[in-house]
Amino acid sequence: MNITKKIVKRFIVPAVLIMVLLIYPITIIGCSSEDNKSGINQNDGPAELTILRNKLLVGTDASYPPFEFIQDTEIVGFDIDIASEIAFRLDKEMEIVPIEWDFAYKMPEDERLDMIISAIPIEENSNGSVDFSEPYYTMEFIFLVLSDAQLQIKEDLKGKKIGMISHEAKDLPAEYLSDYMIEEYKDVILMLEELRNRNIDGILISIPVGKNIIEEDNAIYRELEIIESEKAFSIVFHKDSLLKDEVNRILSEMNEDGTYQEIYEKWFLFSIE
Repeated sequence: MNITKKIVKRFIVPAVLIMVLLIYPITIIGCSSEDNKSGINQNDGPAELTILRNKLLVGTDASYPPFEFIQDTEIVGFDIDIASEIAFRLDKEMEIVPIEWDFAYKMPEDERLDMIISAIPIEENSNGSVDFSEPYYTMEFIFLVLSDAQLQIKEDLKGKKIGMISHEAKDLPAEYLSDYMIEEYKDVILMLEELRNRNIDGILISIPVGKNIIEEDNAIYRELEIIESEKAFSIVFHKDSLLKDEVNRILSEMNEDGTYQEIYEKWFLFSIE
């Protein structure tokens, strides 16, 4: 015992230093400071961030209503509600980080984000630089016609002229569109003018845009039918993120318990009388 005490006294300072060095990395991960209010150690890899802190950092480009947009200085929308529910089920606080998403499929290097949700479709040209969740939303299109048009179902439009926005035409199967005479437009306003002038018989447009058209002019236009496209949106993660599997599990739970449907109806459900 005496020998042991001498050894302890002789090496007490080096031992303390060693303990400090061993404990230090854990301490800076678990504590926050004025300069690091999110509790993030800048040396940590992105895949571990969510596990090491109580806050979920979610990036979004708030320029695409109703998925994400600014309302009274606050970012709101369908995607934001989905992310909020994910954070709740992870038992974490959510912080929305405004970003500009350029579809280069690169997580912003200047933000230590856990994930990005911003109506982002899975693209083959992502080069494997990021990971995607299971699709949480499939883009839907609606047929809109004039309120007084003698048309009841989409089959009534077969062989007729249908207006579409140019960049949206690729989101529906060519085989499906072959039933109609598709007239492409770069401008929504011009396309609606052509419909009102009866130069086309209807328009086929994505729900986010079509919903706004109907809500603003429900006496002029009416919905004929809703069609699912081939364009699906997913949540984006850092490559090999440990969060992806948890989010996929939560998305599945939300579908099963009806929470997803509630959020969907809040942002996309509308009816025309």
